[in-house]
Amino acid sequence: MRRLLTTLMLSIVVATLARAADGVDPLAEVRARFRGTESPILMEYQLGYRFLNFELSRLGRIKLTTTGGLWRHRITNREVPAVFIDVRVDSADRSPDRKKNRISIHDEMIGVLTLPDLQALVFTKLTDEYLNPILGRSTLSQAVSCYDTQSGVMEYMRRDLVGQEGVCTNLTRPEELMELSRQIRPIMDYLMGQCQTNQERAAKGRDRISVNLDGQVVTLRLMTHREKSPACLNRARMESLRIETVPVGKRQNRARDFFSWSIPFGELAEILNDDGLRAAAHAAMVESVVPLVVDYELAVGRIRAGLISVSLDQTALTSGVCAASNGCQRALNVQ
Repeated sequence: MRRLLTTLMLSIVVATLARAADGVDPLAEVRARFRGTESPILMEYQLGYRFLNFELSRLGRIKLTTTGGLWRHRITNREVPAVFIDVRVDSADRSPDRKKNRISIHDEMIGVLTLPDLQALVFTKLTDEYLNPILGRSTLSQAVSCYDTQSGVMEYMRRDLVGQEGVCTNLTRPEELMELSRQIRPIMDYLMGQCQTNQERAAKGRDRISVNLDGQVVTLRLMTHREKSPACLNRARMESLRIETVPVGKRQNRARDFFSWSIPFGELAEILNDDGLRAAAHAAMVESVVPLVVDYELAVGRIRAGLISVSLDQTALTSGVCAASNGCQRALNVQ
């Protein structure tokens, strides 16, 4: 029966996402299930390409928005406290005709995590990328992918919107990704413990994650130490926790380096001396770390994302819903 229901739900999702080719927002159904009850926090990052420690070009910007509120569960149809994370990546296209650009990227990712235990319910990505390298053929990638754990198992679907691949529901080692979806809170507790040099708190957390790299599920260990971050936020360098991922065990291809310089959100609010961000940090159900700078290794060079602004959108609350986290707390009490 569960397999039948899963197949039915995936068919509905596929049918919904298929409308993207007709100009309909393929992520609209995901957004419609969320009702914000807190002011969104907006973080903007400058995206650049670096080689030999020099920035050679600015590629675009990343806009990350987090909003606390209530999520209507797909299986139970009940509202549960959750945080809605919306990430948009937009390249700095020089021409409105994307085929005249070497790189044209306009991706969007949405993640939904329960509060306060941070269990991942949904992760959806809309890929819209045109790459025209100096050597090689140009490629256009437009696809929608979705990871969904609301049924209690990892459900996966990817639909190619322009090519001949159609719909794919095969996922390598889904049980490990399902396990990771339930381990985000321990990972956050580990990082907060490291930021606060609280070894007791860090010991209760988790220092390993499983991720999907190039179609393979790989286990990575989080290595940390304190140092000043690269320049961000008006060229400031801040005391931060440097996080590095190291592969666990053997894998055929070497994992590319990933570094993040992060600090607790409450600490960032104090540095920026922003009363609105202070209030948001104080009201948050879960303490969290915020990336100041992120580096990701490529075959040649690196991609770097550096934080350039943080703000609170006081105008985004829908009228009639409870302010701050009161609505989330009430829903939490009746679960």
